[in-house]
Amino acid sequence: MKKELLKKIIETKSKITVLADESTSVGHKSTLIVFLKASVDGDMEPIAFPLDLVELDSMSAAHIKEQIMGCLLKNGFTVELLREILIGFCSDGASVMLGVKSGVGKLLQDDFPGIILWHCLNHRLELAVDQALDVTGGTKDFQAFMDSLYSLYSQSPKNMRQLSECAHNLDIALRRIGKVFSVGWVASSWRAVSAVWQSYPALAQHFREASEDDTRDSRERAKFKGLLSKLCSINFLKSLALMADVLTELKNLSEILQNRKTTLPKAHDIMTTYVKHIESFNRYPGQHAVDASQAEEVMEFKGEELAGLPSLTLLSSSEQWQTI
Repeated sequence: MKKELLKKIIETKSKITVLADESTSVGHKSTLIVFLKASVDGDMEPIAFPLDLVELDSMSAAHIKEQIMGCLLKNGFTVELLREILIGFCSDGASVMLGVKSGVGKLLQDDFPGIILWHCLNHRLELAVDQALDVTGGTKDFQAFMDSLYSLYSQSPKNMRQLSECAHNLDIALRRIGKVFSVGWVASSWRAVSAVWQSYPALAQHFREASEDDTRDSRERAKFKGLLSKLCSINFLKSLALMADVLTELKNLSEILQNRKTTLPKAHDIMTTYVKHIESFNRYPGQHAVDASQAEEVMEFKGEELAGLPSLTLLSSSEQWQTI
């Protein structure tokens, strides 16, 4: 399949863009995944496919550029042909890749002056999320609580087993609780927040039982009592709902941007639509926020009594919505 595509690209002199993504092999050796994006046979919808996996002996821009060129030449391209058909280079925003003065993109541009350098839209999305978190009040407390849940269950088989038993007794499908806002894609944060939302009754039951477990020392029991108090705070529930609604939109946007068939014009239209949708939450709350508001009316959520005293800073003010 790859050989046929390359043959068509070379024969028809189809325009191509090189996409490069840094990675690490099983042996912890730095590697570079090289993709090609091209319009083949005059098709208006370009296709993207993996060209090769290149091992890197150095993370210098010069070495990476040399390896990319070697990869292209090995697969049948010539420098003369590349001057005619290579129109773009895309990667993450790391300085070694897209540094203005000496990044890989700049070095390629020196050899091929006509190419366009592009910062991956998904990486831009992640950077935008990070910047929004830096200026949005309340997220650090929320993240700290979510991280404490991750540590509680990822580092203790006993706690994980007891939580599973609680979920089984409540007939809840338990999902793994991960970290939020500290790993690659927003989809990871969405999975973590969704897991807490879905497992809410099981978490509350486990915290309650553990806080009354005489086999645990007083420090542990106090810790679980504090976790239960935070979990059952109406303000935490509202924060959880806000994050679930926003991350659902960002996760969907991220997955669309990762689609190999997504073009720049299409990406621009989609991003504009999603931004407007997120902005509308300030006037028309998402489904999770609606559920949280209904729970506030009766001070109960999924069978758990809620406390009115805030245990975490509320995230859902109009100013914070505007920031998000």
